[in-house]
Amino acid sequence: MIPLSMVGPGRVRVVHIAGGKGVWRRLMEIGVRPGDVVEVIKPGPGPVIIAKGNMRVGLGFGMAHKVFVVPI
Repeated sequence: MIPLSMVGPGRVRVVHIAGGKGVWRRLMEIGVRPGDVVEVIKPGPGPVIIAKGNMRVGLGFGMAHKVFVVPI
C-alpha cells in the first residue's frame, strides 16, 4: 500500500483513504471510493491527474498523499 502521490503512471486500486471529512467528501463527489480502480495519467510532484471512466480530475499533492493504493 503506497500513497497515490508516490506511484507512476498506470492503473491502481484505491484501498484506503486516510483523510478527514473534507478529503472524504471531495473524493466521494468525484466518485473515488475504496475498491475503485483508477488510472494515474500524470503522477506527482504537483497535482496528480487521475482518470476514472470518462472523467479526468486533478488532485492536489496533499490530498493524493492521503489516498492509499496498490498497483494492478
